[in-house]
Amino acid sequence: MIAILLKIILCSSFLIGFYYLFLEKERTFKFNRIFLLIALVFSYTIPFVKFKIPFEQKSTVQLIFGESVQEFQTVNHTTTQLFNNEQIILMIYAIVSMFLLIKFIYSFAKIKFLKGETRICKNHKVLILDRVVVPFSFINTIFLSRNHLINNEIEERILLHEKCHIDQKHSFDILFLEILKIFSWFNPALFLYKKAMITNHEFLADDYVIQNDFEIKNYQHLILNEIRTSQNYKLTHQFNFNNTKKRFIMMTTKKSRFSTVKKLALLPILAILFILFTEKVNAQNEKSVISEKKSQNETQNAISFKNKSSTKLTNTIISFSKNRIEVSELKVDTIKKKQNVATPPPPPMPSEFAQIPAEFPGGVNTLRQSVANAFDTSIFKGDEGLLKTTVFLSIDELGKIFNIFAEGENQQFNEEAVRALKVANADKVWKPATEDSNPVKTVYKLPLTMQFEGSAVKN
Repeated sequence: MIAILLKIILCSSFLIGFYYLFLEKERTFKFNRIFLLIALVFSYTIPFVKFKIPFEQKSTVQLIFGESVQEFQTVNHTTTQLFNNEQIILMIYAIVSMFLLIKFIYSFAKIKFLKGETRICKNHKVLILDRVVVPFSFINTIFLSRNHLINNEIEERILLHEKCHIDQKHSFDILFLEILKIFSWFNPALFLYKKAMITNHEFLADDYVIQNDFEIKNYQHLILNEIRTSQNYKLTHQFNFNNTKKRFIMMTTKKSRFSTVKKLALLPILAILFILFTEKVNAQNEKSVISEKKSQNETQNAISFKNKSSTKLTNTIISFSKNRIEVSELKVDTIKKKQNVATPPPPPMPSEFAQIPAEFPGGVNTLRQSVANAFDTSIFKGDEGLLKTTVFLSIDELGKIFNIFAEGENQQFNEEAVRALKVANADKVWKPATEDSNPVKTVYKLPLTMQFEGSAVKN
């Protein structure tokens, strides 16, 4: 998820940077508006797009399951710290998002509850307020003070300016951006997008007024007269928008002959961003066939998960090659101690005081088989060498998984291991661990190692 968020921020930042460098000063107002909207949609969707690459896996990939370990009730310091960090980050995110949502609702309600005299001018609803405000528009309504009436008529240039905002539905652009800010306030590029959008909306409205044969200098003088009036209505388009200097310059700027070239330059740029920020998936046209083989250190008898104890935590190797997943067991040789007469061991602890670990439905070997089936080796290039991680599964007293995370040097391997464990545990309820015959929380540690042999070759 972190990788996706970074892609969104980088892609949206690059596109808004392109806008400010090459498009902001061009008199291509309608195109600029479309670009800003498409840039946002593109940035927020492209990281979720999966781009399949033809791929033939010629290397053998070994996924090695280490010995599982469980910790009862208490969690080690590192795990606790990670849990706390995740909770703190989520809490900060939720608080800021909730604050922005409340602020959005308040701003919306503040406008909607304004009271005044309603008129219909040029087929548009106009609300005339008794308070002193700068003319502004929101969705389908124009708001202005009674002192803007001349002989009980609305100043034509003000009406045309706000009419343009309504006809072209500029309010919906701002609402769309504000909703994005609520859920992705951590993206600094959104503030630049809002500034660019509002400025471009004003360019469009100014151009609309000028196109109706109004003299530019008189119109600029009208804008200057409104600057002294202040107000604070968010989500709206205000007649005295503060980018006055830019607006005045744009009113007299002529269309550049390079504007078409700049538009065409967007095509290769979008293509490059598509390649950079989409998720690359190596296409596999044939389904893998699961088979079992013996280890080189074992006898000639084939190993089967069915013949192994479901609670025996042995090391297991699962090898991935083209169209095959091969299962074997990793044996560890031990040297027997010299036979001596020794003091007999103490009697075992009564069963009611023993610690019994949590158990996956069907046993640990079923868990490993499920993880192997869910694990997608095609996302790796094949030249990573040896990858290691440890997956931590927190299991509550009811046998439900409430947190899964991984610790390892390779982030991609960590994320795929967590994803595979989540798939394997989907809708599964473990037999909870017990201590002194009482269900307890445990942290289940599953070491994973992936070994790449040979090379992966693209078609």
